[in-house]
Amino acid sequence: MWRRFRVSLVGGIGPGAVLIAVLLAVFMPIGHAYAQSDSSLNLTTSPLPVALNAKPGQTVSTDLRVKNGGTKDETLQVQLLKFAANNDEGQPRIADRGPNDDYFDWVSFSQDKFVAEPNVWKTITMTIKVPNDAGLGYYYAVVFSRAAKPGQTDRGASIAGGAATLVLLDVKSPNAKRQLEITSFTSKKRIYEFLPAEFTVRLHNNGNVFLSPSGSVFISHGDKQMAVLDVNPGHGNILPQTSRNYKVLWADGFPHYKIKENNGAVVTDKKGNNQYTLDWNLQDASKLRIGKYTANVIVIYDDGQRDIPVQASLTFWIIPWRILGVFLVILIIIGIGIFTVVRKLWRSVRKVKPKKHKEKDAGKTS
Repeated sequence: MWRRFRVSLVGGIGPGAVLIAVLLAVFMPIGHAYAQSDSSLNLTTSPLPVALNAKPGQTVSTDLRVKNGGTKDETLQVQLLKFAANNDEGQPRIADRGPNDDYFDWVSFSQDKFVAEPNVWKTITMTIKVPNDAGLGYYYAVVFSRAAKPGQTDRGASIAGGAATLVLLDVKSPNAKRQLEITSFTSKKRIYEFLPAEFTVRLHNNGNVFLSPSGSVFISHGDKQMAVLDVNPGHGNILPQTSRNYKVLWADGFPHYKIKENNGAVVTDKKGNNQYTLDWNLQDASKLRIGKYTANVIVIYDDGQRDIPVQASLTFWIIPWRILGVFLVILIIIGIGIFTVVRKLWRSVRKVKPKKHKEKDAGKTS
C-alpha cells in the first residue's frame, strides 16, 4: 500500500543541522513504497526498508528507486543520513551525520545528482564497502530531494521537500547478540461489551543487532480456538536495545464496533478522534461472543542459529450486557405472563371444587 506524508526540512541552520524531523512509517515490508511531498515536489521511493547482510571486508549493493510524481522534470540530489528508534510505535528519528559516524564513508551512489522525469522510476545503486573491522548494525537513511540551485551553499535552506528510503545493514560478527523478550502483553479492557478487543504486544530487543520477529495471538474460548491474529505482519524491525509495541485487533463478532464513515470519509469528533458505530449485521448473528476468553501470544525470532519462541497469555471477558438485558426483560415478561395464566387457572379450579362439594352434600341430605 502506498503512503504519502508531508515533509519539511530544516533550513537556514547550516549543513551540520538535522535535516529531517519527521515521523516516517519505518518498518514496512520490502516492496512497499514511501512518499513525501510539499506543494511542488512529489517523490515516491521504493523499496522500504532495505535490509542488507554482509561480512567484514565484503562489498554489498542495493538498488533504490525514486519516482517524480509531478508534471515537470526535477533535478534531484542524493543525501546520506542516519536513523534511530524514536518511540515504541516503530517510527524513526532521522538525523545528520555525527562526528564518530565513520560508516558514512563506506557508502557511495551510482549518481549523486540526476534528472527525474515525471512518472518515471529512476534507479540509483547504493554500494557499501564494509571494512574488515566492522561489525553489528548500521542504519542509513537515503534522502532524495531537490538539488540546490547554482550559487546556493546552505543545504538546509535549499531543500523544500524530500523522500527517504531506510537501509539497515547487519555486518556479521561473532559478538552479535540476538535476544528478544515480551515485556508486556495487555488488553485494552478487562471486560468488553462488544468486539473489537484490542491487545498490545510490547517487545524489547535485548541484543546488539536488529531483529524482525513474527508471531500470532491465539484466541480461545474454553477448549475451542476462536481466532488466530498476526503479530507484525509487515515484518517490521526492532533496533537494538529498543522496544516496540504491536497492536492486534479481534473484531470478528456480532455485533461489533466499526469506524464510522460518511460518503467514504472517516467521521471524527472535535478532537480529531475516529468515531465508531455499532454494526448489527444479522448474517453474523452466530458470532455472538459471551463469556471468558484466553489470548495466547507466541512470537518467534532468529537468534542466528535457530528460531526461538517467546510467549505470554492473558484472559478477558465479553459480556454483552445490553443484549443480556433485553433477554432478561423478555424472560421477565414471559414469566409474568405464565404466572398470571397459572394463577387464573388455579383460582378457577378453587371455585369449581366448593361447588361440587355443595352438590354432594345436598344429595346426602335428601
